[in-house]
Amino acid sequence: MLFFFNCTHNKQQEQEKNHLNHTQKAEPELAENWWQIAGVPDIGEYNHDKMEPVDFAIWQAADGTWQLVSCIRYCGKEADFRVLHRWEGKTLTSTNWEPKGIFMVADSTLGEEHGWIQAPYVVKKDGKFKFYYGGGGQICMAESTDGKIFERIINADGKTSLFRSEEYDRARDIMIMNYKDTYFGYYTGSVSYSWPDSTKGAVFCRKSADLKNWGEEIKVSETEEDVVAFLSSECPQVIHKNGKFFLFKTQEYKPGFQRTTIFCSDDPLDFGVNTDELKLKTIPVAAPEIINHENKYYVAALMPDLKGIRITELSWKEDQQL
Repeated sequence: MLFFFNCTHNKQQEQEKNHLNHTQKAEPELAENWWQIAGVPDIGEYNHDKMEPVDFAIWQAADGTWQLVSCIRYCGKEADFRVLHRWEGKTLTSTNWEPKGIFMVADSTLGEEHGWIQAPYVVKKDGKFKFYYGGGGQICMAESTDGKIFERIINADGKTSLFRSEEYDRARDIMIMNYKDTYFGYYTGSVSYSWPDSTKGAVFCRKSADLKNWGEEIKVSETEEDVVAFLSSECPQVIHKNGKFFLFKTQEYKPGFQRTTIFCSDDPLDFGVNTDELKLKTIPVAAPEIINHENKYYVAALMPDLKGIRITELSWKEDQQL
């Protein structure tokens, strides 16, 4: 009987291991039918030949139109300024959305770093659109009822900051996932002891019940990759699908070398720290945002030459096995 129990137990363990391995083989796949929705905009006095649309947010406004707000970097007279610019599309699959002008500029009177605003993300809750953005090493927020005109939320201290990084520095690139009535705010933090040889970059997370008050900082992903570590965990995106959590994080922006690594985990707070065990694959895109619309997934990402933003469809290989 003992022999039979051990054999049965070992067989069950092997089946469970094989099932886990098979489950983790399910991989997100990008379609090849990319369509461009935005290019380099005309931003008037801030125009510069080096300008590039980078980190962005896409959402559907109250009137059904689609909104895109992107950080425009390398603008201004010295190419050291950043602004947020907005576009509008009639549908998600429309091409060449209409430019709507400068959306927001950093406000130093509210504690935001002069000339440094970036990486927005939008969440809709209770009829309000909550617009999160990087205000120079801190995460800030604005609100809207129509999803187009936003007002900054100013704290009792007269500042817009919701939180900063704790372990590292330069909190930025926030995105938010709702899971079991809890909001998980994922963001990038990094530190440079000497550039570029001694740097660190990681993805962190804080949880919230109300999208305003955020809990303790938790490091959820930090790996050693063949890139500048300061930039190794940019633009995190986390989605929950059929019991698994997928983390997308960009590790290279440079044209011809764009790279985003995907990790798969059972735990939304653990995608591997000092390990690559949960790594699934690498895809040749930068700054992706995952969009779920009408039960279909899409990925928006930067153009390969960093001169615009594009979208394609996203599917899961062996999806039925998840």
